[in-house]
Amino acid sequence: MDVRCKIYFMLVEYSSIPLLIGFYMLYLSGYGLVTYKVRWLTLGLLGYRESILLHTGLLPYIVGIIMVLHAVGGFGLMINRRVKNPMLRMILELLNLLIVGVFIFVQLTLLALL
Repeated sequence: MDVRCKIYFMLVEYSSIPLLIGFYMLYLSGYGLVTYKVRWLTLGLLGYRESILLHTGLLPYIVGIIMVLHAVGGFGLMINRRVKNPMLRMILELLNLLIVGVFIFVQLTLLALL
């Protein structure tokens, strides 16, 4: 297996569980903003105040960064498995890093800072 494939596989593997936990926390905190059922479901751990803190704090930014890493790894694996032409593979990997890795990361950072 190529070194890049191993790196992509590690990115996908190590980001999947934190991504699931982060999205679930964002999901619950989003519902906590509009209904009181979440307080009952989480046994009182997540009320309206905690939902606001989770949903508008750093959690969306952190989940977004993990999502970018997961997407770069997943697209990189798909490119390396499906594209047989080495030149086209390199071009697509570069586009993956530029569009997904850099462009979306910059957008997330700007949204978090503004």
